[in-house]
Amino acid sequence: MRGALALATLGLALALGACQRAPEPLSRVSAPVVDHAAEARRALAAQQWAVAAEHLRSALRQDTQSLFLHYGLAVCATWLDAKREATREFEWVVANAPAESDEAKIARRWLAANRGERRSAAAQPAANDPTRGDSGLHGMVTWADPGQGPAPQGRQQLVLAGLRGTPTKGLIYVSRATQEGRYEFKNVPSGPYRLSGDAPGGPTRWRLKVALEPGKDLALDLTPDNSTSVRDDFRQTK
Repeated sequence: MRGALALATLGLALALGACQRAPEPLSRVSAPVVDHAAEARRALAAQQWAVAAEHLRSALRQDTQSLFLHYGLAVCATWLDAKREATREFEWVVANAPAESDEAKIARRWLAANRGERRSAAAQPAANDPTRGDSGLHGMVTWADPGQGPAPQGRQQLVLAGLRGTPTKGLIYVSRATQEGRYEFKNVPSGPYRLSGDAPGGPTRWRLKVALEPGKDLALDLTPDNSTSVRDDFRQTK
């Protein structure tokens, strides 16, 4: 009898203990992992500069030495008029990218043009500065999408690069068209160059050879009529 009572008491104690035991915690559902670098590439291709910048900043917290992330953020910052951030990121590119890479060259040119050094409009180019001259290039940028008429390409980025084996070798200048589609390059040394401009997130629209004469400002409009589908002065052959 006592044995049966002891077993009953033990069973009751176990039952109460089970009731008072804290419930097992629910398994936590892991939040989906976001590939910020991949999202940044998609946003850059769509010209969603603010979205791309946020993903690039997040990705940089995980990978602080990525050239793509720093350079991409610098480009976004130029579109967003965030000059301080663009300066910081382009300075990182100059300090860490291969000196002859396109990223480093473009970063150096942008920094040289945007470090706040005010020059008089009438000032003559420095005689000892091989990157400055008395030639120029300007024009309008227009494009016609299928089923639409020609429209100004505001904020189109253009690159003017000197040609190998010529006195302009290694010179690279970057310009962005105004909202109205006007672009210009000023105080450029005379000589032969390649003028190129890429479609947003797509192929190169223009790839033209231009020759700048000393003391002259060449006018050249960029349109579908001189795009790479009609004229490509630097077509790559296999």
